[in-house]
Amino acid sequence: MDITIRRYENSDELKWEEFLETSNNGTLFHRRKFLNYHIEREFIDHSLIFEKKGKIIAVLPAAELNESNDNKILHSHPGATFGGLIYTKLNFQDTDTIIKELIQYSEENGFASIFIIPPSQLYHKIFNESTEYLLHWHGFNRAETYHSSIIDLGAKENVSDLVSQRKRRYLKKIEEKAQIELRWDNNIDEFYPILLDNKQRHNSNPTHTKAELNKLMKLMPDKFHLLMMYENKNPIGGTFIFMANSTLGIIFYNMIDYKYEHIQPASFLILETMKWAKKNNLKYLDFGVSQLPQSDNPLAPSTNLIKFKEQFSSRGMLRITYQKELK
Repeated sequence: MDITIRRYENSDELKWEEFLETSNNGTLFHRRKFLNYHIEREFIDHSLIFEKKGKIIAVLPAAELNESNDNKILHSHPGATFGGLIYTKLNFQDTDTIIKELIQYSEENGFASIFIIPPSQLYHKIFNESTEYLLHWHGFNRAETYHSSIIDLGAKENVSDLVSQRKRRYLKKIEEKAQIELRWDNNIDEFYPILLDNKQRHNSNPTHTKAELNKLMKLMPDKFHLLMMYENKNPIGGTFIFMANSTLGIIFYNMIDYKYEHIQPASFLILETMKWAKKNNLKYLDFGVSQLPQSDNPLAPSTNLIKFKEQFSSRGMLRITYQKELK
């Protein structure tokens, strides 16, 4: 057999990281440092490595989820936004073989299903949707489809022109009256209470604990950036950026103190983030998914949030998950 599949071991870390550096679609979320950073959560890592003639040609960051004794799931790593098949260059036949091997391996190892969250094409250096096609061909169904938003920073020479004229006029009036300041100061202590309050408004918790955010920033300081906004020296909002790769940043958190909502901190933060991203040669900002909190249907779009994002010239991008039942 030309292509072999095996489970990732700790001794593979260096090879994994070297492969990721040259891959077509690897991101921050596939780095072993990121996958291993969790403090209060533990996962049974079951990442996979695919090799051809002794060389790695693809990897799959994954973990075991056990819903019951007879329902073990091979799941895109729950500690990462994206998982999926990460590769450098694969032809159609090799991609087909890899997916067949994945299915056979999962069946032989007692998994009841496979759940995959691949990075969208925007995260690829070279466009290639063969994997998505072959997942469908081999019986993977779309499990979830989310509406995400993306800002193309190259659409205008001046990023301020990406903001609607009405929004720009409104922000200018506020700026003339309010004592506001924007700083990239990475102050988690001032940011986290704002984040916590925002989430509690929707009866939820942040994806990351304060300790986890601090740990991530120490582990990979070049990959995480926090912009804070102050009014009369009081922290009133913050935007936390994940650097997914060299050309794309993710607005992972954009949170405000609602006592200052009239000052429009969310808008000021986004505009400043766009300027910073352009200055640092990013091509895109991923504005994240826009789903209604506490909805009976978790995929229901938040039209108000989407409308807000469109004021910064964002446009829709799908985030799709795939699942195959094996039993």
